[in-house]
Amino acid sequence: MNSEYTFVALALTERGFIKLLYVVMVVNITLIGDASMEPSKKPLNVLTKRLDTYIMITLKNGVEYRGTMVQCDGFMNILLNGASEHIDDKVTANYGNILVRGNNILYITIDVPHK
Repeated sequence: MNSEYTFVALALTERGFIKLLYVVMVVNITLIGDASMEPSKKPLNVLTKRLDTYIMITLKNGVEYRGTMVQCDGFMNILLNGASEHIDDKVTANYGNILVRGNNILYITIDVPHK
């Protein structure tokens, strides 16, 4: 499966998270999927069908990020637009665009109400 991905310039925030600075280039990458799963139920396919949807990402450390999912890749790295950081259900920071690294994600909630 060929997909188009955007490589970006990133910066580390004071809290140790990555913030998007600007887009560098676009290339085609071939992804290898799990052939044993029905295509519509693969986690990556579920996410890519919901691009431009407001989501909530809960990290393993309990911090939540909410924003519009712009892009995701095979490692579950997710680019959020208009992102806000929430701790204990309170907004602690507002960011423009952020990239959340996939291996830090505990779970993703799709179609959450805007707060």
